[in-house]
Amino acid sequence: MEEIQKDQPSQRFESDCLEHFAALVESVGVKRFSAAMDLSTRQVNRILNGVQPNPIERLIKSLQSAEVEVGDRTLDFLCGEMGGHFVRAINDSDAMLNAVKECAEAIAAISDGKVDESDRREIREAISALESVLSAPSRRRDD
Repeated sequence: MEEIQKDQPSQRFESDCLEHFAALVESVGVKRFSAAMDLSTRQVNRILNGVQPNPIERLIKSLQSAEVEVGDRTLDFLCGEMGGHFVRAINDSDAMLNAVKECAEAIAAISDGKVDESDRREIREAISALESVLSAPSRRRDD
């Protein structure tokens, strides 16, 4: 009985990943999706049928296998490619302290009057930290 319960989160994870992959494929159709991914339609169908590894599941597991900071940078890169940025949810007090630290680092980075790629990263991290403060659970109000 315990083995079945331990296996349920894993099955749910796999099911969720497959659901998301299937939605990606269905949004444009198997032929267009497989062409864009440089895969055959057979390979895409094998992923959908669970015969080949699901790339979403593999991506998530690779992020979970890495150090948190490296995974977060990779997620931020992915989000940036889609026009956004990754913001990690953290608890209220940690969010406040992190926001102060990140904003101080961003101010220091741009204090020379020049903004390079490193400075841009510091600014994005400060904005993300401020967003974490706004989205911290105890700060949210359901009106």
